[in-house]
Amino acid sequence: MARTFYRQSQLMLPLLEALEERTTPAKIGDLYDIVADKIDLADDTRRAKLQIGANSYNGFERSVRWAQQRAKLMGLMTPAEGRTWELTGKGQGALRKAMPGMVVTIFVTDRGAALYGHCEDAVGMIDDGSVNLIFSSPPYPLLRKKEYGNRDEATYVDWFLRIAEGWGRKLTSDGSVVINLGDAWRRGEPTLSLYQERLLIRLEDELGMKLCQRFAWQNPAKMPVPAEWVTIRRVRVKPSLESIFWLSPSDQPYANNRAILTPYSDSMRKVIKDGGQKGSTSPAGYQKDEGAFARDNGGAIPGNLITAPNTESNSHYIRWCKERGLPVHPARFPAEVPEHFIKFLTRADDLVFDPFGGSLTTGAVAERLGRRWIASECMLDYIEGGRARFA
Repeated sequence: MARTFYRQSQLMLPLLEALEERTTPAKIGDLYDIVADKIDLADDTRRAKLQIGANSYNGFERSVRWAQQRAKLMGLMTPAEGRTWELTGKGQGALRKAMPGMVVTIFVTDRGAALYGHCEDAVGMIDDGSVNLIFSSPPYPLLRKKEYGNRDEATYVDWFLRIAEGWGRKLTSDGSVVINLGDAWRRGEPTLSLYQERLLIRLEDELGMKLCQRFAWQNPAKMPVPAEWVTIRRVRVKPSLESIFWLSPSDQPYANNRAILTPYSDSMRKVIKDGGQKGSTSPAGYQKDEGAFARDNGGAIPGNLITAPNTESNSHYIRWCKERGLPVHPARFPAEVPEHFIKFLTRADDLVFDPFGGSLTTGAVAERLGRRWIASECMLDYIEGGRARFA
């Protein structure tokens, strides 16, 4: 790495990890080489001098000391005996869940980067006007809290608006936003929250995000929940659909449905082979011209229903996590979901950003399809598990 210094936020996580590995309080000078190893710092950069006025300093070590001071101000490190330092309980927690204001690049590939930090901080690291597609499945507003940090219905819309307010300027002039949102049941009754509708209205009214089209993801393997209403009282059916909304600040975002054509049915292949349909008028009054649908366009235009079972149980990702004692992300979606929209709404080498990266499924699909990608995630263990999706 050809740098003589690093941002404090970039060095803070390696510094906390180095202090944790020492298991006992340590002087900052004892941690320099450990931190340098963690960020794979070249030796010449490690030793490079920084001239400030008449004084010469080791640029890297100076940056580590600044990171130590910032960690102290944030309550992550505290002085101990003999000019040594130790982690606080808050610092221990920061090794698993990102602190506000801290964004660290955990790993990169040929086409992408996995960022450890809260999405509202990570988005500030991205150039304005550079993202072609923001695709994500944010935490849903659920009744039962999950470890990945879902919000309750009452505060969800305000929270989401604060997260999304910086997205518009990051998009290209023809960029899109696609969000996957599940239903939220009201506590104690078999009725649904209208948070999705409220969110869509405010996204347009306050952020200028226009609704391009609604999609639904059908998961045939969906569990019959809420159990109280579906399997016990049996007054509701299994909710196998989740909503996906395609939005854009542009009224003409890039899209190409030729990139997501589906195979023709046997009956359609016969129509093409026979030279098209016979002229007729349908019961609804539509006129079918003689020879219509005779051209083979390579496939059929798909509908806005995406069927993809979420049945992953013994994948390489799951085995990787179990072998390393890492938690398996509990809210993964199948690769078919982001693949559909990445093919539909982006071109080769376009940039895809997933602000709620989870186990990095979106990044892995983007890389496989020849797109560039950035994913942010505030749970470090989920990023470490997501490494399994990349060579």
